[in-house]
Amino acid sequence: MRHALIPMLPAAFVATALFAEPVLADISRGQKLHEEKCAGCHKAPHNAAFYTSRVGKKYPTKDSLKTMVQSCVTYFDVPWFEEEVQAVTDYLNHTYYKYR
Repeated sequence: MRHALIPMLPAAFVATALFAEPVLADISRGQKLHEEKCAGCHKAPHNAAFYTSRVGKKYPTKDSLKTMVQSCVTYFDVPWFEEEVQAVTDYLNHTYYKYR
């Protein structure tokens, strides 16, 4: 039985890599999307100090941050798919919030 699992190890490592932290390309894409669609409302006073002052308060988890991004997308009828919402969430998290 143990020998039957050995060929599955590379697939397990690939799966782990797929669900790891977002790659820089996704973060760059999220930054671009944020600048195009979000920055109009979230500029000064919504700068870096604004975002970092909110860490752990209004959005205590990465999931709650994603929910807020999705709420804005829905409210303002932004034509994004799940991937765009995730990219912006990853950008905000990577740049300001630092949730795991």
